[in-house]
Amino acid sequence: MNFRILIAFLLASSSISGCLGASEEDSGSVVILPILEDPCTISPVPVTQTLTSIEVNGIEREFRLSVPTSDPGTRLPLVIAFHGGTDSQEDFAQQAQFDQLGEQEKFVMAYAIAEQDRTAAEGEWFLNTAATSREDNEFAESIVDELSKSYCIDQDRLYSIGYSLGAMFTYEIACQLNHRFAATASFAGTMPISPESCDLTAGIGIMHIHGKLDYIIYYYQDWDWKEGEHEGVGTMSEVPALIDYWADKSACQATVSENTLTEEHIVHSECKDGVRIEHYGLQFRDHNWPNNVDGVPTYELMWNFLSEFTRDSN
Repeated sequence: MNFRILIAFLLASSSISGCLGASEEDSGSVVILPILEDPCTISPVPVTQTLTSIEVNGIEREFRLSVPTSDPGTRLPLVIAFHGGTDSQEDFAQQAQFDQLGEQEKFVMAYAIAEQDRTAAEGEWFLNTAATSREDNEFAESIVDELSKSYCIDQDRLYSIGYSLGAMFTYEIACQLNHRFAATASFAGTMPISPESCDLTAGIGIMHIHGKLDYIIYYYQDWDWKEGEHEGVGTMSEVPALIDYWADKSACQATVSENTLTEEHIVHSECKDGVRIEHYGLQFRDHNWPNNVDGVPTYELMWNFLSEFTRDSN
C-alpha cells in the first residue's frame, strides 16, 4: 500500500475520525497529508490543530490544520493564518473560535508556521518581495496545492488572515498572489511605502483593523525597521496612507466613513473586480488583538468579510 494512502487509512480509522468535537488536539507528532485520487468524492477526515508537514523547494515546512466535517462533494474554502513575530509555537488569536466557526460554516483553517532558524535580519516572514525572497509566498501556494490533493478545496475561495508581522505578510499575499487569493483580513500590520513589486492581476478584498494607540506598528506615522532587523524591507507606511494606497490601486469610486467614540470605520467600494477595501481604526486599542470590533467578535467579523468574495466573481 502506498505510504501516503496508508497514512490516510490510519487517520480515517483513528480516534480523529467522526465529528469534529470528537477529534483529538495535536499531540506534537507531524502528519503527512495523504494524496487522494479525487478528494471531492469522499467525506474528509475532520481534524483539529493537527501539526502537518509539506515540502517546499526541498525544505520541510509545517502548519497546523483544522478541517470540518462535511459531505462528499462539499467544496471547502481555505483560510491561511499567519502568526506574529516570535509566535510560531503559540496559539493564533481566537484560534478555537476560528476552528469552531470553520466547523459551522464549513471552511478549512491552516495556521502557517515560520521557519525556526531565520535570523533577526531576515525576519519570521519575508516581506517586500524580491527575486530572492519569495520563499514564504511559495509556502502559501504550496499549502493550497498540497491540501487540494487531500481535501475538496474551493479554489475560488482562498483567503488569508494575519496578526502583527503576519498581518504584514498578508500584504505579500495581496500584492503577489492576488491571482489566486480572493480576500485578506488582518490586525495590526502594514506594508512598505515602496514595495519591490505589487501588481494587481485581479482585485482582492482587503480588511485592515488597527489600534490607533498601537505602540509597535504606528498608526499615524511612517517608520523604519530597527537596524539589523528585516533588512531590505524599507520604510513602513502609516495606516491611513496604507488604506488610501489600496483604495487607489483598486480604483475604488465610492467612500463612506463613520466615526464613533470607539471606532473609525471606512469603506471604499465600487472597486476593481467588485472588491472592497475596508478599515476599522480602533480609537483606544493598542497592538493586542481585540476580542470584538464594532460589537462583533473579531474572528466572525473577518470571516463575514472574507466570505463575501470569490475569485471567479472578482
